[in-house]
Amino acid sequence: MTNTTNTRRKVGAVFFSLLMVLSMAAVGFAGSATAQTSNPTDVDFVVDGDTNPGIVYQGQIVNAVDIQADTGYVLRSVDEYDGDDISSSTFEAEYETNSDGDLTIDTDSLESGDYFLRGPDLDETRDNTFELTVQQLSAEWAEDTYDSGEEEAELQVESQRNSYNVNISADGLDYDDLDDLFEGESTVNGVDRAENQDDDEIIVRGYRDDSIVADFSNTDIDAGDYEFNLEVYDTEASDSASMTLEEEDVSADFADGITTTAAGDIAEITVELDDSDSTFVSIGGNDVGYFDVVYVEDDNDDDEVTFQVNTRTLGTDETANAYSSEDDIVEPDAVSEGASFEDDDGDPFTDTADFRTSSNGLDQGDLARPLQPTEYDLIASNGAFSVDDDGDLVVENERDIATLDLVEPAIDGITTHTVPAGSTDDADDVEELLEDATESEDIALDDRMVIQVEATGIEGYIAQESGNDLTNLNEGIDGDVFNTLVDDANEQGVNFDVEATSATANQEPAELNFAETTVYFGDGQFFVVADTSNEDTFDQSVSDGDSFDVTYEYVTDDNRYRFDDANSPPEWDSTDGDDSFPYFAAGDEASAEASFDLADREASFDNENADDFVEVAVDEEASITGTTNVAPGSDVSVRLRSSSDVSTQFILTDNDAEISEDGTFEATIDTTEGEVDNEATLHFRVGSTNIEEADAILVESTDDGEDGSDDGDDGSDDGEDGDDGSDDGEDGTDDGEDGSDDGDDGSDDGEDGDDGDDTDDSTPGFGALVALVALIAAALLATRRTE
Repeated sequence: MTNTTNTRRKVGAVFFSLLMVLSMAAVGFAGSATAQTSNPTDVDFVVDGDTNPGIVYQGQIVNAVDIQADTGYVLRSVDEYDGDDISSSTFEAEYETNSDGDLTIDTDSLESGDYFLRGPDLDETRDNTFELTVQQLSAEWAEDTYDSGEEEAELQVESQRNSYNVNISADGLDYDDLDDLFEGESTVNGVDRAENQDDDEIIVRGYRDDSIVADFSNTDIDAGDYEFNLEVYDTEASDSASMTLEEEDVSADFADGITTTAAGDIAEITVELDDSDSTFVSIGGNDVGYFDVVYVEDDNDDDEVTFQVNTRTLGTDETANAYSSEDDIVEPDAVSEGASFEDDDGDPFTDTADFRTSSNGLDQGDLARPLQPTEYDLIASNGAFSVDDDGDLVVENERDIATLDLVEPAIDGITTHTVPAGSTDDADDVEELLEDATESEDIALDDRMVIQVEATGIEGYIAQESGNDLTNLNEGIDGDVFNTLVDDANEQGVNFDVEATSATANQEPAELNFAETTVYFGDGQFFVVADTSNEDTFDQSVSDGDSFDVTYEYVTDDNRYRFDDANSPPEWDSTDGDDSFPYFAAGDEASAEASFDLADREASFDNENADDFVEVAVDEEASITGTTNVAPGSDVSVRLRSSSDVSTQFILTDNDAEISEDGTFEATIDTTEGEVDNEATLHFRVGSTNIEEADAILVESTDDGEDGSDDGDDGSDDGEDGDDGSDDGEDGTDDGEDGSDDGDDGSDDGEDGDDGDDTDDSTPGFGALVALVALIAAALLATRRTE
């Protein structure tokens, strides 16, 4: 019994232990299962690397990430919300996640709306949805027709999407055509633009409301009708746009059929453009032993290109600097801009110089001297040049032809001018300089002197030597540069001497120092400006009365000018040693001469009376006139200052007095502060310097010769009859200068001091008449008293 009981207890204990083990195992298993099936309640949607984007477009790939692995989910469209909870929805598709808990949703067939995933433990709320919309795309060319030279044709694109990639294709165009047409970066929004190259599609960036720019001038597309197909890279949106391409009606016409310039000067050439903003211009050809090509481009949108050519440096080591343009683009390296040069077999040359000098090209040697006077062809073209079997120049697609006529330089004359005091470079340009210049051979010391030389042939030398732009020579260049040209050691055949006609004993005559001048160029002439107040302007001291001879000349020795042929191409200013002007034949010369005199500044006043006083009327607008050698336009003033014995002192000034071209001046002063018979001193001033002064006296009025009463023009007395000896025609009364008597009758010469009151200075010429009237009145009075 006992054994049986013990056995039961043991069995019960074993069973209880088994239950405990099984229970613990069950708990462990359950815990393990719980760990594997614990699910997130949220889901992230990723589109093109963007997590939970605000908008998803139909066709884009949507990735749901980090949810249960290897689990089925249902994509449903939202029909209705209850607050943020989804209260009604519609089945769309089933998906299963991969081992990472990700799945991919294809949106191609989905319509616009909100979508969510239904699956284990996922909250069905607004936060777990994504919004899908259908992208709209419209494309249209801004113009129906473009020509093949159009550089900025606009393909207008509109979409509600801000930025995206677009595949573009067109029947008849391969990828290379499209790549030339739609230039851009190699990567577009992280995608290689050539990704679909094998399908003849190019990827470009699309916009919400903007244009894709096409450059038809950059392609070789044939004229015709084209339909361009646009497909958004990652959605189903697409559209097409048609246009017609026509052959470009490009024209390039020279504004002048003949451009005439002296050899050695600056030529200005203008090309008018239509349907293009650029062209190539060639200069010369087979017949003139010289050829060059330059690329020009309109840079200020005025449909033309104006450029300058330095004819002195063409064909030399400075050819690259021979071209310039103030407003446009000019490029001497034509090959870099697309020009081509080929021999008769179609083999290319490296550049223009290679084409010109090579034996299988134009076979032209280096220039022997600067470009000589003759006619040179100017041809506008698209830049394709070659030679035929005979070695003659062939220019493909000529657009226009004109002539650059280089004529022999000449010297036509020299003129001297006076200009108000100032620095030699005060004038901004030639026009401003000439506004202040007055032709004159008499130059007042301290004024500026201008020597105008009508001569051509040296502009190019001065431009290159000075480093100035070809358009800036009219703004003045430093005289040092000019001095280099006329220096005897320079051997350019240009001589310019400005030398005094006399000299101090044992000294050389004074000469103009060109290094102290400024030289302005313009219209076939140049102007040398010298400041006579500068003690360095002449190499010797100068003074009042010095005279100078001016000689400008071109000379050529027995041998013509030649470049030093030590270098190829030749150095632009090199010479083989003969002092010869580059454009003249051996022994030829040309010259012009002039002269001028230097004098101290001076002035004189009109209306001096017999006592050497300048008579000035008491008037609100009293006129004071005179003559001076000071340059017209100078800052001059006239001052009237009362003498110390005048009771009411005055200083009256006209600061706006003007000098006329003939050297006369006039000042207007209100003299009513003074009184008749007040004595004063007149001053003629230039700036703050007193040039001349004279004694003056105030009178009731002065005779300006315009009232017709005593100028002999009234027909009553011309002062020339001489019959009665009483009138010399000067003042209508007598020939005396004191206004009363010529002193020939011995009664009164005005100089005996006994009766200095006999005459009245305020009524000159009427003293004898007054005396006669007084004598008659006295006789009548005596007769009445007698009676």
